[in-house]
Amino acid sequence: MLAEPAWTWAEVLKKWRFLLDRYAMTPEAGDERIQKLIKRALGDMDRLKKREERK
Repeated sequence: MLAEPAWTWAEVLKKWRFLLDRYAMTPEAGDERIQKLIKRALGDMDRLKKREERK
C-alpha cells in the first residue's frame, strides 16, 4: 500500500477500507456511535465499488 499512490477509485477504496478496519479495532473507536458510522462508511464503500465495477 505504501509503494505507490492509488490510480483508480477501486484502489482508493481498498486503502480507505484497510485504514477504517484498523481504526475500528482501536479503543477510540469502541463507542457504539462510532462503530455505527464505520459500518455505514464500509457499506458505502462496498456500494460505490460495485457501481465502479459495473462501468
